[in-house]
Amino acid sequence: MSPAGHHGSSAAGPVPADGAASVEIGAVRRAVLAVRGGNGEAFGPIVERYQQRLFGLAMMMTRHREGAEEVTQDAFVRAFSRLHLYDESRPFYPWLATIAVRLAQNWLRSHGRESQRVSPLFEPDREPSSPNEPVDSLITIERERQLWQSVAALPSGERTAVVLYYRDGMKVNDVARALGVTGGTVKTLLFRARKKLRSALETP
Repeated sequence: MSPAGHHGSSAAGPVPADGAASVEIGAVRRAVLAVRGGNGEAFGPIVERYQQRLFGLAMMMTRHREGAEEVTQDAFVRAFSRLHLYDESRPFYPWLATIAVRLAQNWLRSHGRESQRVSPLFEPDREPSSPNEPVDSLITIERERQLWQSVAALPSGERTAVVLYYRDGMKVNDVARALGVTGGTVKTLLFRARKKLRSALETP
């Protein structure tokens, strides 16, 4: 099961290909060091780099646009204020995503229940199809849309695990750290999610 590919991309924020990963890591590390050196404006490129991806994660968790916007903004504010705690030898996004996940969990608790407003999420970032577009391409696009709508309908834990692991390419241990559970629990969540998604996609 590979929504948007474990190292693929989606409209909610592409995961860098392996060839670009080291470039991204280097750019983020330089920005972090600049912020720590007193250049607060250097945090701007970090926000630009991860904002879309982080918003997609928050949207999947809260299923509420205003809530996702609030979580995303608060995550960057908290990351900036706690940048001295970030271990620059580790990837930055999992650290940032962990902050966002905790804030989204708090948002859900403070609102008493998950929002019932499920918006279209993770649709391909592309122009509307033209009459001449190949039919097999349209089928692929529609299937991807159906897949992410099915992901949006999963229980919160499974939904978040799928987004972090498959869309964002995070390792099981990083997903576990973000969710505050064990690696075994993450594997169980992913197993259950795959089973439900497979069944949903096979339903006519």
